[in-house]
Amino acid sequence: MSKTFGNACSALLGVAILTRAAVPWLPAGPWSPSGYQCGSYYLFLPLGRTHSCTAEAAFGEEARVTNRLEFSTFRRERFTVDEHGYRNDSLNEAGKPRVILFGSSFSLGLSLSDEDTLSAQLTRRLGYTVYNASDVLNPVLSAGPLTRAAKAINMEKGWVLLELLDRAPYYWAQTSAPTFRQRLKQQARDTLAPLQSVERRMRNPYVVTRVSTMLNKHFENNVVLPNASTPFAPEEVLTNSRHMLFYIEDEKFFEKPADPRLTVNAVVRLREDLAREGLKLAVMLMPSGYTVYYPMFREGSGADGGGVYMEVLREQLNGAGVHVYNCLPVLREEAARELAQNRLIFWPDDAHWNPRGVAAVANALTPWLRSLTDAVQ
Repeated sequence: MSKTFGNACSALLGVAILTRAAVPWLPAGPWSPSGYQCGSYYLFLPLGRTHSCTAEAAFGEEARVTNRLEFSTFRRERFTVDEHGYRNDSLNEAGKPRVILFGSSFSLGLSLSDEDTLSAQLTRRLGYTVYNASDVLNPVLSAGPLTRAAKAINMEKGWVLLELLDRAPYYWAQTSAPTFRQRLKQQARDTLAPLQSVERRMRNPYVVTRVSTMLNKHFENNVVLPNASTPFAPEEVLTNSRHMLFYIEDEKFFEKPADPRLTVNAVVRLREDLAREGLKLAVMLMPSGYTVYYPMFREGSGADGGGVYMEVLREQLNGAGVHVYNCLPVLREEAARELAQNRLIFWPDDAHWNPRGVAAVANALTPWLRSLTDAVQ
């Protein structure tokens, strides 16, 4: 009996090991919960060729992380990383880039397919390439990532469109020319890039993410077991009785905004660094979904902390001579218009905007950007 039990345990262990080894190599599309989950293995790895991954049934991070799958809005997300390691669909490039977009996950395009990202929509409207060099949120502003992107695409002069997300106070970091050792390390990383992408896939198997989420739905759901993750995604009811999930950090920011002077000082220092490299700086202020929808909460009351912060930040940046566009008024107006038709401009299961929200901002930014880039230098 004990021998049979031991053999069974050994067999199960062997199956578990083989399954774990095989999981990262299963087709990404049917399993990945988002385009970013299956495409991000190649981000910032200059492999010399593009990589595309399509999540056929992607759904929002807030619903996934907090096990509120009743909010899930399934969609198809295609995520392409170009030969330089940035999220761009090379097939849709419209000539030489004139603007580099750099910002948070909103600019990177989490929860969006390639054709719906801000850079793609701006490119179609402007008639020239807006190159997407964005990452997920990093509050440290430094010229290094931007000059590396400009060098990769051979853009000696042009504009940087910097997206600042409202919830984060930003800081400046000085950059200097890389040392000999740093250059060697970068060369080694570039040489080993294919192996790095393999290692990333082994570390973050998307299939385990999907399967564990689906299993968890049947247990930690406030029916069988209490859902301890609920507080991380507050739920709000809108004036038309629709329910949405929001990111807890966005709510915290709204209630207690940061000091805008920190961000203004960081942007001014960054502008000076970029000017020495032949790059000009423009800034777009991006509000969170919580800030956008706050006037439309059924139970909303109190001061408009997010709105006040963004207007003060716009005024201070403008006073420092920075080209700045506040996207909040456009997004609030579009949100109210769409809500009257029972439609949303942010995902109900995620902290990010949907294609309608991106389109509203792209339409507003296009004439502003064109006036900057077409001005006589």
